[in-house]
Amino acid sequence: MAKFKVAVSDTRHASYAIEEAILNTIDAEVVYCNCVTDDDIIAQCADADAIFLDLAPFTAKVAAALPKCKVVNRYGVGFENVDIAACTAAGIQVTNVPDYCMEDVSDHALALMMSCLRHVGMRDRKIREGAWNLQGTSFRLKGKTLGVIGAGRIARSLIQKVSGFDLKEVVAFDPYLTAEQLAEFGVRKVEMAELLSTSDFISLHLHVNEETRGIINKEKLDMMKPTAILINVSRGPLVNDADLLDALQNNRILAAGLDTHCCEPLGANSPYCALDNVVLTDHTAYSTAEGVEELKTKSAKNIAAVLTGQAPAYPINQLS
Repeated sequence: MAKFKVAVSDTRHASYAIEEAILNTIDAEVVYCNCVTDDDIIAQCADADAIFLDLAPFTAKVAAALPKCKVVNRYGVGFENVDIAACTAAGIQVTNVPDYCMEDVSDHALALMMSCLRHVGMRDRKIREGAWNLQGTSFRLKGKTLGVIGAGRIARSLIQKVSGFDLKEVVAFDPYLTAEQLAEFGVRKVEMAELLSTSDFISLHLHVNEETRGIINKEKLDMMKPTAILINVSRGPLVNDADLLDALQNNRILAAGLDTHCCEPLGANSPYCALDNVVLTDHTAYSTAEGVEELKTKSAKNIAAVLTGQAPAYPINQLS
């Protein structure tokens, strides 16, 4: 019998061989569950020493009901589905992998930006239908302004990638960083109104919380240039869908590139699917072979560290 039991709460990956190989070294058995609700986690993970958590909710109710659980690792950067305070009160270490997909998500943001700028998605669809000599104004990349809302790891990776594009400048709204800190990587700190009114590309790089939910709404969209492109590779609820749809339908901004959505899966009946000035992907900005391998490796090492009495590399909460 193994010394530890580690549960995968909701299986989204085709293989967990990486996790198993790492956890085998500490005599931990990996078991697979199919949890959708917090009651599912309580029922299926009751005797687990650790949990790999994907999309299932780890609520206060769960934290109180799993006295054996020592660590919960959230697969990814965000941890909105984990009640951190309840886990801390219950003595459960919460970890994540905040740095695994910087390259991948910033690559994807750039891909969406370029696709919107040159109407790649629309042109591909129309040509497949037999069209040619399509109308529509495209714009030159050189001389444009990129604005990032939130200037963390992924935003900085994107900024580095556009450094050779001969942009006019990169500006950022981030109340948690000083002008001097932003200037260190070639970015000018601005207030939100200036960023919205001057940027040609606006890329969101924020967690969702009460402060940021719906941060892109009618008021903000009305401040943008009619040629502005909005990119969201962070979280769907940062955007008010009704307001963005109205702006796109009435051409008040040029386009949007959306990898994350308020409702997932998006579904073929989504109003976004009827628009030619939006590029849609399926919340897979993080998903590259290299990124997934890094996520799995670092997640398993987080759990192995806690179970063997060591400090994890990526703690979210601090236990006394």
